[in-house]
Amino acid sequence: MKTEVKTRKHTLCEKAPLLAMFLAAVLALLFLSIPGLLGLPKVAECLASSVLAVLFMIAFTRWFAPEFKGVFKTSHLATGLAFVWLAFAFNFFGSYFAGLAGSGFYFKPTVEALAMAIAAGFYEETIFRGVTVPIGMRYLKSEKRVGILVLISALVFGLMHIGNIVNGASVQMGIAQGIATTFGGILFIAAYLRTGNILIPIFMHGIYDYMCFVTDPTLESGIMVNDLTASALIPAVLVEVIAGIWGLYLLRPAKRAEIHAIWDDKWSVNNERAQAEQ
Repeated sequence: MKTEVKTRKHTLCEKAPLLAMFLAAVLALLFLSIPGLLGLPKVAECLASSVLAVLFMIAFTRWFAPEFKGVFKTSHLATGLAFVWLAFAFNFFGSYFAGLAGSGFYFKPTVEALAMAIAAGFYEETIFRGVTVPIGMRYLKSEKRVGILVLISALVFGLMHIGNIVNGASVQMGIAQGIATTFGGILFIAAYLRTGNILIPIFMHGIYDYMCFVTDPTLESGIMVNDLTASALIPAVLVEVIAGIWGLYLLRPAKRAEIHAIWDDKWSVNNERAQAEQ
């Protein structure tokens, strides 16, 4: 005799999925910001936030279990992973050489830069994609939910970085960083949607930011405080724009059925349908 597995009802997700996504992101933001309120040294703060990000995503998975299989495993239905990594390689090396041409050789690795890069990957991917994408892919009823998620995630991610203007960035550099991160965010969400594994965009985000932190003299604590000339700034932003367009190509309509299948499998939607038909 088969034991029936009890599932939790998620009324808010079902009735107002966009609100549920927003609240999940806010809750993650508040939880991951705790180390910053404790007056810890920068390295300790970054590492503590990263640990909290992992714990939050584990709790998120447990909350939606057993329907949801979690955020840390690549779906067996995912294909074309080489193209995902190739897009990231273009973004990484393109940005490095654009910076090299604009600012010259600069290399200043520090433990703090490494900790900040790790935190950027875990902290930002958890908030902007880790807990919002699964809710959207499960509960948004529109067939265009992939496009909706990409639009929301990329725009909010870019606007958050434009907010660096209030933290010391010039208006010009803040806007440039906002445009760049909007398109960079498209690549990160494409990696997540095509694989079902949040660790992939976390790794991409972290290693990209580490490269920027140790090779870009215009950055202080991740904020572009020094202006670049137009001849240096435009190629750097252009690389991000191309990477974002590449991300859109990875999410093209021909791949939507595969993406939906990946997330239906992660949410055991096919199992639910089979049980309903019995």
